[in-house]
Amino acid sequence: MNRRLSLAAGAVAVLVLAYGSASWYAGRVTQQSIESWVSQANQDIKAQWASDEAPPVLRVDEYQRGLFSSQVRYVFEFRDDKGAAQAVSLQDDLQHGPWPLAAVREGHWGPLAAYSRVRPLPGGPWQPWFAAVGDGTTAPWQADSRVGFDGRVASLVTLKPARTPDKRIDFSGGTMRVVYQPETRHVSLSAQAKSLDVQDADLAVRFHGEDLRLDSDTTRSGETDLQSRQELKFAQLRITDGDNPEIRFTQPSMRAETARTGSLLDSRVQYDLGQLQAGGQDLGAIRLKASAEQLDVQALQALLVALDQTRAGKDDDAPLSPEDEQRLRPLAMAVLASSPRVSLDEFSWTTPKGKTDARALAQFRPAADDAPQDLGALLERGIGQLTAHAGVSKPMLLDILARSQAGANPDMMVALVSMLFDQYSGRLARAGLVKEQDGQVQADVSYADGKVTVNGQPMAPEALAALVGGALGLGQ
Repeated sequence: MNRRLSLAAGAVAVLVLAYGSASWYAGRVTQQSIESWVSQANQDIKAQWASDEAPPVLRVDEYQRGLFSSQVRYVFEFRDDKGAAQAVSLQDDLQHGPWPLAAVREGHWGPLAAYSRVRPLPGGPWQPWFAAVGDGTTAPWQADSRVGFDGRVASLVTLKPARTPDKRIDFSGGTMRVVYQPETRHVSLSAQAKSLDVQDADLAVRFHGEDLRLDSDTTRSGETDLQSRQELKFAQLRITDGDNPEIRFTQPSMRAETARTGSLLDSRVQYDLGQLQAGGQDLGAIRLKASAEQLDVQALQALLVALDQTRAGKDDDAPLSPEDEQRLRPLAMAVLASSPRVSLDEFSWTTPKGKTDARALAQFRPAADDAPQDLGALLERGIGQLTAHAGVSKPMLLDILARSQAGANPDMMVALVSMLFDQYSGRLARAGLVKEQDGQVQADVSYADGKVTVNGQPMAPEALAALVGGALGLGQ
């Protein structure tokens, strides 16, 4: 019997030693992975950073690695809108693998490098969020993550309900699931919340969203290349402004797709605002699509920063000095060099009475070295093509006007707008600037190489300006 007990004790000792060794190895693998993730995060931030100031930095402030667990503290340092240095801290309680107890409790029996629980620490910019969830010490969120030996991470972020003392933010709480695949550098995210109520501090306008859902997929390659897709949905979005009628959108959504190669960006965004109601009246459905292609992000950022610095302390309508134009000229040429294309692919507002729509395109081209020194002339030379289309439905416009005047007698307002619409659309039609058919007024305009085409008819830009001024009475 004693011999059996000795053998059992020896076996237990061997298992404990083996598990301890495995746990120590898992802790070392996890520490290497964390250091690699922090380094990669800083590279990604730097690659996407738009300002000429130093980018934010994530660093490991403290790492205490034990045999079966570790304590890690992260610090994220950045500058706020006023340029003041700020920092937020995160605490990570790590349980080493191969079978972390917290993961086993969740029913996950597969071997893991670690189980991580990250939460923010009080103080600094975090503190108002801490105060919004209760006593000022309870963490407003925590992220529980399973970390595989291959670097795969599956996280569940739990956000607590929060309400600011001034009630400008009222959040129901929610969850977010994130999965990271190291071999493809693919990140998938899915988040949901019951409600979010936010009041704009400047405009006193309140936004209330119900049943929010966010889905995102991003794949990176190299330091800057990426492909991403995001989709945000609401079951309902309400906007209130004092005593004005409530505006309500039913099932609005936003979709965005982005592809970046080096500094060149292709992006598409689509807003489906769903059914629009104002004051209980159905005002139709609104959709907007826009895109940008071959846009040199770094060159555009450099131009915008330089332009902002040039305008600092000056009136918005103050002309640029020759010195300013010379400084901005090479930056503008760098933006044009990639032949960017920006377009409004669709704007449509549809009701049972009709449809109002618009489209626009701006295609640019590189400017030669002998291009004009004048910045305005340079930008004009860089225009390859401009096109625009607009169509307005009179029955739809009058119907929306009548519905939006709920509670009042809309007849006079509708009659006045109808008269003005007929008057000005008639003038524009007689000048050849628009086409009229069945209550629909349409116009198509294009510009290329100094020539303008209006509804298929070529004309000089000066002639177009004179026609528009005459039709609208601006020349009288």
